[in-house]
Amino acid sequence: MRKREVPGPNPRSVVRGTLRRATLGHRRGMWKAIAKIPQADLDAADRTYRRWARTHMKSNRFAGFIVDVAGGPVASGCVWLMQVQPRPDWKGTTAAYLLSMFTEPAHRSRGHGARIVREAIRFAKARGIQVMILHASSFGEPIYTRLGFERTTEMRLSLDPEKRRVGAFAPPGKSREGHDNTPLRESTQAFKYDLDL
Repeated sequence: MRKREVPGPNPRSVVRGTLRRATLGHRRGMWKAIAKIPQADLDAADRTYRRWARTHMKSNRFAGFIVDVAGGPVASGCVWLMQVQPRPDWKGTTAAYLLSMFTEPAHRSRGHGARIVREAIRFAKARGIQVMILHASSFGEPIYTRLGFERTTEMRLSLDPEKRRVGAFAPPGKSREGHDNTPLRESTQAFKYDLDL
C-alpha cells in the first residue's frame, strides 16, 4: 500500500447498514468535526442551507444520502448538479459537485463514505452528467483517489475583509510588490467583441 492510501474495508468485519436518500437533518456533525464555529453561526447557516437545499431538491438538482446502522445515521453526503461555464473537454454546462461528506468517527474505515460517493456518481450519471468535482479533506482524499478522482488545483480568496488572511489582498493602487492592482472598469463591450454577442 502506498503512502496516504487507505485500505478498502474488510467486508466480513463491516456492518453495511442501509443507504437511503437524505432529508435535511444530518449535517451539523460535519461542521462540528471540521471547524470551531459558534453555535449562533451554525444555526444561521443551517437556516440558509435548508432554504437552498429545499429549492434544489425540488428541481432534482440536489440529493443527499445517508447510511443508517442500527436505526441511526452514521454517514452522509450530498451531490449538487451545478451550472458551470462551457469547457472544451466537458460536455454540457452542468457538473456534479460532491459536498457535506461526513462519517461519524466511530464508524469510519468501514466503507460508508465510499458507498455514498458511488450512489452520488449513479445519481449524476443517470442525469447525463459527465464530471464530478469536490473539495477533499486530508482524511477523505485517499478514499476519493481510490475511487478514481484526480487531484486538481484550486485557490480561494475571501472577499470579506474580516475573514481574509492578513496580507492576502492589497487595496486598490500599488501592491506591496509594486504591481498595479487598480480595479478594471467593468465592461460588457469587451465581452461583446470577444464572444461576438
